[in-house]
Amino acid sequence: MTKIWGLSKPAADYGPAPKPEVRCDRCKFMFPRLALGGCRLVRGVISGSSSCKEFVPGQPPSSEPES
Repeated sequence: MTKIWGLSKPAADYGPAPKPEVRCDRCKFMFPRLALGGCRLVRGVISGSSSCKEFVPGQPPSSEPES
């Protein structure tokens, strides 16, 4: 397992996502999952529309039932 912030962007093959399913804003390592945020593995500011070789699908946002 990669260490926290253990990868540079080039080492992680960070770049534009090839398809929407593997965008950073859908990865369990991105926080917060917004247009810009951080990554637990890759150093620096992370774009939600990018991706890298460490992508792991995250949990979908939970929706609370309406009262």
